[in-house]
Parts: sequence; C-alpha cells; structure tokens
Amino acid sequence: MIMQDKLEKERNDAKNAVEEYVYEFRDKLSGPYEKFVCEKDLQGFSALLTETEGWLYEEGEDEAKQVYVDKLEDLKKLGTPIEMRYQEAEERPKLLEELGHRLQYYAAIAGEFRNKDEKYIHIDEMEMMKVEKCVSEVIEWMNNAVSAQAKKSLDQDPAVRSFEIKLSSPLCLSGRWSRSAPKTELSASRPKTRWVPYRWL
Repeated sequence: MIMQDKLEKERNDAKNAVEEYVYEFRDKLSGPYEKFVCEKDLQGFSALLTETEGWLYEEGEDEAKQVYVDKLEDLKKLGTPIEMRYQEAEERPKLLEELGHRLQYYAAIAGEFRNKDEKYIHIDEMEMMKVEKCVSEVIEWMNNAVSAQAKKSLDQDPAVRSFEIKLSSPLCLSGRWSRSAPKTELSASRPKTRWVPYRWL
C-alpha cells in the first residue's frame, strides 16, 4: 500500500510539473520572453502550450507517470532555447563589464610597472610580459565577441555564451603577484599592501 501511494504521488507530481510549466511559460511568453522568440516560433509554441493544457484535462487526465515526463520533455525542447536566450541577455552584459574592469585593472598595474612604481619592483620582467600578452589576447577576444553579438537579434542564439566569457578570463593571471615584495628597511616602514589578483572562474 505504501509503495502504491508513493507511485501515485510521483505520477501526480509529474502531471503537476507539466501543468505548472504550461502556465508559467505561457505567462513569460507574453512578458519577459517575448522578445527572445521569433513570431513564427512564438505562435507555434503558444499553440502547443494551449493544446497541452486541454490534453491534461481530457485524454491526458489519468496517464502513467512516464507519459507526463515525456510530455514535459517535449515542451522543454522548445522552451529551453528561449529561456537560455533570456538568461544570457541578462548575464552577458554584467560579465563583459566585469571582464573589462578587470582587464583595465591589470593593464593599469602593468603601466605602473613600466613607470618603475616601487610597489612592483619585485615582479620579474618576464612574468609581467606574460601578463601583458595575456591581457592583450583577452581584450582582442572580448572585442571580437562583442562585435559578433552586436550582429545577432534577441530571438537568435547568442554569438557568445556567459560560460565562454568566464572561461576566457585570463587564467594566466591567477596566482600571479601573490608573493610579497622582498623585505627591506624601506618596505618594513611602508604600509603593507596585499595584492592578490582575482580568480575569475
């Protein structure tokens, strides 16, 4: 009896999941998701959601759990790309802005190093050259990504994904300059500055 109750609960949960998806996604299609789907796909998906709602209260009212699971999976095949475009449009500008700020941060430090700022005299020349090369490569990648994305409309899959922006972060910088400058009488009297670059992933 307990097992039967458990199976019945799972069946009802699967059915409710389909119903919730239909109502929630239909509302979003007329709201925040509207710009992220072309008119043709919008009409087709809206019709499918309406059809699924009717099915739930008619021939689909008392189906097996797997039938509901499959039905939800079919809906998600159409809904997930739309949801992804919306989420990417929300996250991408913030990540690009953050990436830009961090690149400026490292570029400014490299500039101070070239101007012989005593804060960075302990940094090896070859190490700084690697950092400058890394920053330059990421700036080029970011500019190309922004240019490619500008050619895309909101209802198209993005040219660059948020995870790619995170992965493009200059890993070659991680852990650099984490060591302190060699102690001297001068540095001992100077206020201590702890400089540890961001880890971007």
